[in-house]
Amino acid sequence: MGTMRIIAGKYRGKALKTPTGQETRPLLSRLRKSLVDILRPRLAGARVLELFGGSGAVSFELLSGGAKEALIIELSPHSARAIRENAAALGADARVMEGDCLKALPRIFAAGERFDIVIVAPPYGKNLQHEAMELLTQNFLLAEGGLVIVQREGAEPFWEAKAPFVHLRTREYGRTVFDFYKEE
Repeated sequence: MGTMRIIAGKYRGKALKTPTGQETRPLLSRLRKSLVDILRPRLAGARVLELFGGSGAVSFELLSGGAKEALIIELSPHSARAIRENAAALGADARVMEGDCLKALPRIFAAGERFDIVIVAPPYGKNLQHEAMELLTQNFLLAEGGLVIVQREGAEPFWEAKAPFVHLRTREYGRTVFDFYKEE
């Protein structure tokens, strides 16, 4: 296990355990900070859904910045365990669902869950963000006024928005790109 630190907010400076090896690709601290800064006006009391959770670092930064709760879905049992341990150590309101997030989306929709912020951050080079966004067009998980943020490598193709989504903007940070979508 490696470690990284929360950048700002109520958990500032707290260490997070991160799985080592190729299993996860934790978002760089400056990119997590940029994302929190962009989302700050929306964070107070927000419900967050993080698909392809990896280390869960993005959700923990958003919780540290004022989000109320997070549901983090991660396929790897090793990574999911680290996320659970981090949530317990921080006292953060973060649920972890272990499994394939693409298969979980219809179940979450059927349960009536809605989120203010949905993070789609799959492994680079697999175009899984397209599959996730297609599923999100069929399984409406956004609360009114919510946002979906897709993280992708710059070389990966942009997902062309289709109903019910519209593309708001794209932010590029070196090879990492964030695409922002909302419902029409």
